[in-house]
This record gives sequence, C-alpha cells and structure tokens, in this order.
Amino acid sequence: MVKSNLINYSSFSKSPIIAALDIGSSKICCLIAKIDKNETLSIIGAGFQESKGLVSGVITDMIALENSIRNCVASAEKMASVRIKNIIVGFSSDNINIENLNIEIDLKGAVIGQRDLNRAYNFLSEKHDMGNRSILHVIPFQYSIDGNKGVKNPIGMIGDKLGVEISIISSDSNTLKNLENVVKHCDLEIDEIVYTPYASGISLLSEEEKELGVALIDMGSTLTTVSIFYNGSILYTKSIPLGGNMVTNDVSRIFSLSFANAERIKIINGQLIEELENSLSTIEVDTLGEDNESIEITRKDLISVIKPRIFEIVNTINDIIIDSKYNNIIANRFVITGGASQMEGLLDFTSKVFGKKARLAKSIQINALPENMKSPSFSAISSMVKYSITKNNDINMKLTKKNNNSDSIYAYVQKFKNWFIENF
Repeated sequence: MVKSNLINYSSFSKSPIIAALDIGSSKICCLIAKIDKNETLSIIGAGFQESKGLVSGVITDMIALENSIRNCVASAEKMASVRIKNIIVGFSSDNINIENLNIEIDLKGAVIGQRDLNRAYNFLSEKHDMGNRSILHVIPFQYSIDGNKGVKNPIGMIGDKLGVEISIISSDSNTLKNLENVVKHCDLEIDEIVYTPYASGISLLSEEEKELGVALIDMGSTLTTVSIFYNGSILYTKSIPLGGNMVTNDVSRIFSLSFANAERIKIINGQLIEELENSLSTIEVDTLGEDNESIEITRKDLISVIKPRIFEIVNTINDIIIDSKYNNIIANRFVITGGASQMEGLLDFTSKVFGKKARLAKSIQINALPENMKSPSFSAISSMVKYSITKNNDINMKLTKKNNNSDSIYAYVQKFKNWFIENF
C-alpha cells in the first residue's frame, strides 16, 4: 500500500474549516472542525439528531431525513458560530461492494516509467464495467514486478511484467443519487461521500493491525458491518441488517414496553454476564397501556431475552469472516466499535463465540470533542473528521460532477495518474 500523507496546511488557506456529516439509521451527527497552522484539529461545532427516514442505509422518507439533517447541521453551526456550505458525508449500506482487481502488463525487461503505469490503468478502464454502480473509493493496494509483490513505487525498476492490485468500493448508483439529493436539499454541497467503515478503519485501527490483518466490526442500531484490512488497506467488507435495535425490539415485545423504555432499560441494565449475586435483583419498568402499569423484571429474565439475539448477531459475524476466506490473515486481531458494542460483557461473549480474543476500539482523540461524543456510539463521525484531513491512498469520489461519465472507471484512472504524479 502507498503511504498516506497529511494534506499541507496551504490547502486550507482559504477555509481552514472542515465539516463532516455521518448519516446513520439511529442518529445523524455533524462535527465542524478548524485546523490551525500546526495542522492541529479542534472541534468548534457539534450536533446530533435522531435519524428519521433511513433504515439500514436505505432512504425511506426523503422529507423526514432532510429535516433530521437540517436540525443536526443547524445545531453544529450554532455552536461553531459559522455557516457551512461544503460537507463530507459518511455513509454505510448493505449494498456496498469491494472488488479486488489485478492488472498485469508486459514490460519486456524495460525500466518502468509513468507511461507503463498509465498503460495498466487504461487496461483497467477498458476491461472493467461498473454497470449500475457508482464508485466511492479506488484504492491502490500494491504493485508487483515479475510476480514479486509488496512493491510500493515501481518507477525506475526493471522487470518483464508489472502487476497492479487495486480495491474498488462501490454502491448502487440510485442509492447514492438519493443520498446526494437529500443533502443538497439541505443547502449543502457534498465534497465527498465516504464509506464510513473505511474511514473508521483508518482512524480506529493501528498501523500494525492494518498491515498484519484485522477485522473491524461496527455494531450499529440497524446495521452491523464487518471490514477486513490487510497490507495497510481495506480488502473486504460486508454489512448485515442486524443491530442493537433488534435487541431493543425483543425487550419491548417480551415485557410489553414502549421502544423508548426498552432502549433505556437495555442501555442501563443490559448485560451478557449473569452474576449470581445480581441475577435475582429486580428492575421496575412501566408497561404499555393507558394505565401505565409498573412491573418488576429480574436481571436474569432481561439477560435471557438479550443473550439469544446477541448470539445470533455475533454468530452471523463469525460466519461472514469464515466465508470471506480471509480468516487466516486475521488471526487474533478483532476490533469492535459502534453503539451496540457498549453492552457489558459483549467483549468476552464475542471472544468466546469467535474462539479468539477481541478488543474494543479506543475513542479518537480530537481537541475540544464534546465529552458526550467520545463513546463508541460516535466513533463514525469522529473517524470522518480524522479521515478528512488525511490525504489517503485512494482516489476519492467528488460528487460535484462536470459530466455524466465522471464516476466511471476511466475518470478514476485519470485521477489515479494525477495522484501518482503528485505523490511521487
């Protein structure tokens, strides 16, 4: 993988303000940050709002989602005392794909130059059809010369064959168009749409983990995503429509509670470890109905409802990792994040199902980040801000398009050429 570099401060000379928006199924989050001349990032505005009109990454109500975004951004703008126009949008869905492509061209013992790289990229653009999908990221994974992998920069080397490996992250085109439209209706210009688990991996995982191989598991309210990183870059991703809301629904249904009350009980009292001394202790809750009758449930009963659903989610994650065929490169490196990861006992429970140890992702350190946004529930938006100031090794999608073909492979090939020249 080609090494990432920080953007020079001069890039922000006109506007050293960054705005990031994470559009999730349970909440919408916005952070506004300022970068000083020492490239230090500080949060000046923050807002979050209940998400309405989005389920598992699919827009179900444009107007409701627009209102949620407007209110969220307005809160952040009020705190920052600025009006933002451009924004980076974080997005996740269960229709995201990663394709890993290999391109090889003949060199005939010649010294490798930029023209050879261009030839490889052109070959890619001619042979690969994206169909009805739009590209979010094109990530150069590694180069190889005569079958020898791990080459960072092949320029100036001699060989008979040049190989280029890239990863393409794409989404259904209509899904992205709907997302773009709803954000534009909020009087915002999208600088870039970023696949949130990719940004999270860059920010939450150590460089060593990403090089050796690691699985990042983001457990959200309605969507759980497994992303596998190796050799410094994302290699595989899959999302499933399972999350913390399913646990809440189970608690609500079994004990006849409102969803809000069930969510509160889950957050405050939910756990996966049955402690003998506390198993019979009771929790008083108000049930549904006009009379608002109160009942008492034991912690043991609550665990008996929570545990099967968590087992289903974790077991499905384990199956995904095994089916990915990258299980061997992960070894014991599992990192868990997301709002649903905060349940007491989840780490030990997950480790037992996997048969391997896992760790919880640490909170991202950003100056002036509000205390209530330092939990795993807000790791995605913090990762977006971190990502936005890093000049990564991918050619990112700009949605301010000049023509209809700008999300084609060919357009990305042209960006790839420019990117390589700038970095080397």
